[in-house]
Amino acid sequence: MVLRDLRSMWIAAAPVAAALALAGCTEERGHGLTGTQSLQVTLLSPTDPGAVEIERRLPDSMRTVVVDLAAIDVNGEIDATFNRSVRVYTQFLGTLSPPLEQLPPTVIALKDGVARNQTIMLPVRVFGPTTLWIDDGEGLGASYVPGRVAGASPVLWFRDPYIADLQTPRDETALDALSRTPLQDKQVAVRGSRHGKLGRLVITSVFAQGYTVSDVRCADEAGTPPCTAQAYDHAMVFTFSAGRGSDGHPLEEGETIDGFNGGLSEFNGLTEIGFPQTFTPSYKDLDGNGQNDAINRARIPAPALLSLAWFGPLNDPNGRINFERNEAAAIEIRGGVVCPLDDDYATYRQWKLDPSGQGGTACAGNVINVITAGVSGTPDPAPLVGRALPRVVGILRPVSIGSFNVWIIYPRGAGDLQLP
Repeated sequence: MVLRDLRSMWIAAAPVAAALALAGCTEERGHGLTGTQSLQVTLLSPTDPGAVEIERRLPDSMRTVVVDLAAIDVNGEIDATFNRSVRVYTQFLGTLSPPLEQLPPTVIALKDGVARNQTIMLPVRVFGPTTLWIDDGEGLGASYVPGRVAGASPVLWFRDPYIADLQTPRDETALDALSRTPLQDKQVAVRGSRHGKLGRLVITSVFAQGYTVSDVRCADEAGTPPCTAQAYDHAMVFTFSAGRGSDGHPLEEGETIDGFNGGLSEFNGLTEIGFPQTFTPSYKDLDGNGQNDAINRARIPAPALLSLAWFGPLNDPNGRINFERNEAAAIEIRGGVVCPLDDDYATYRQWKLDPSGQGGTACAGNVINVITAGVSGTPDPAPLVGRALPRVVGILRPVSIGSFNVWIIYPRGAGDLQLP
């Protein structure tokens, strides 16, 4: 009886003891945070930042933004002790422009925790949802020290890029015009034609690891051929294996797609969209013939005719910038002479055409490299050495590394070569 009473007393006392023990281990401390915790960015202009709906997007000409900046402390108030300069970057298509370790064009000094009515110029080209990223980082390159406080503006909504926006260099006469895109390393999404209702995105070639696509302008809104393309309207999408549409079907030449997205990079001067997703309309057989009606080879634009002037200097608008203007497009060479096979053929399966039609010693000058290995129906070039070919067409994929330039074309089939 006594043992039972003692056990009851111990059970009743246990919660009290536990509470006392916990109370003895509890210690209240201050949060320890002082000073500026974030930068507040208030958008003054434009008063309407746009919206995700296409009709609400901001115009291309809108490049000036006006903001108020304020350093905010732990209590949500302005920290009047903050007297530092901050850097303003533009974030769009997945990355900052310029990168954090580079000095941006706009640096703003806050005095007593504020900077009012600050005018900021956006880059010449911004696309999609765009924000200003502001922080107090310091230094450049390897000496860059990340900022301790940062802030971002509300989203500004610009249009999505077109193919021409991916391909067009900042300056056609610049040294890097053949080897760098202004949207390098961005995550791009092309979902329409720059030609509006007359435009189509048409696949112009399909190969083992990707495809090329052109932004074309057709005769009417129904997409009636002929369809034409302009400079920089062409892109190469690298799919790593055979390209497929969003419903899984293999892509075909002449197929109209709704768009694509992926990472934009330069591979030895060739602009590529990598790790892509291709958007295709649902398979339609409107006339009951068992064919996908999104496919119409007549929409593929005619190849650009090569001129010998294309080998001229970069500062000549008729010169080598035309190779860049037609990158990933089909070009045509008429009357080119097949050059003697050399180490490039033995190593890379590239045979050469002299577009001047001379051959011989001219083959040591301005030539076009041709790759037909693995293309069904194309001839062995060895018996053709020294002969002029009436017509050769191929998709242009240049190699441009500094002053080193090689122009390579890939015929799509036997129909792209007219033999003598």
